[in-house]
Amino acid sequence: MAAAALLLVAGGSVASAQKFHCEKDTAESMTIVRELLNPGGKPGEICGEIAIKMVGRPYSPITEQDALGEAQIRLDGFDAMTFINMVAALAKGAAHPGYLRPVDLQEILESLTFRRGVPAGFPSRMVYGADWALDNRARGNVKELTEDYSDRFKTKSLDWVSRHRDNFAALKDSATYEKQKIVEMGYRTFKIPHIKREAVGYSDIAEDMKHGDIVMLLSPDSQMDIYQIGFVVKRPDGFHFVHASRDAGKVVEEPETLSRYVKRNAKYIYGWRWLRIQ
Repeated sequence: MAAAALLLVAGGSVASAQKFHCEKDTAESMTIVRELLNPGGKPGEICGEIAIKMVGRPYSPITEQDALGEAQIRLDGFDAMTFINMVAALAKGAAHPGYLRPVDLQEILESLTFRRGVPAGFPSRMVYGADWALDNRARGNVKELTEDYSDRFKTKSLDWVSRHRDNFAALKDSATYEKQKIVEMGYRTFKIPHIKREAVGYSDIAEDMKHGDIVMLLSPDSQMDIYQIGFVVKRPDGFHFVHASRDAGKVVEEPETLSRYVKRNAKYIYGWRWLRIQ
């Protein structure tokens, strides 16, 4: 069988090459898991270190280019959500109590990426942060801390993806496009909890925030929920924001503290959500 069609993985298993971007990325992913291995530990405590390792890697519009609805183990580039999913998958893999193979890491990645953890084409991919948070929270992948600090919420109709059909390779197919529109019909009155923008710098929140937590900075755009999403990492001057930046063309750790970053970009942010990988 052609080498391009199959990829041998640890433990003698064979998996479709479409599940694994390349042998180099798979091998590097497993090296990261082994370096940070902490069976039975808390994945959220590992996310920060993995996110830092990704700084400088290219931004790549992976979700927009995904024609088949697949989540690949890849470290060669990220967009906003694939960065979150890959870092979280590596962290959960490092905390896995049993023997972890690349196919196991792939299953973790799919669990984070697809609605109910089941890949069923592009429309099953969770593109919106609100969808991602709700679904992964229900299945125990993430803990939401937002509602512990605020009872605020904004109701939105999330349909940015279908309204920007030309941006997404998968939506060139009419049947896939119609399925995506059906999915988004369920987002017409999506309630999105949030903490007020300026609270990101409050001392009581800083005391409870942890290295590796996820912060979703929420956009006032009526069709989309996230302005930026990333991990916070603790530095001597406070928490900094690590995210895959389209503008910068790579994964960056913002040089200023999170609170200063939010203040500087206040016109693009009305509030924020706070989550932790479990």
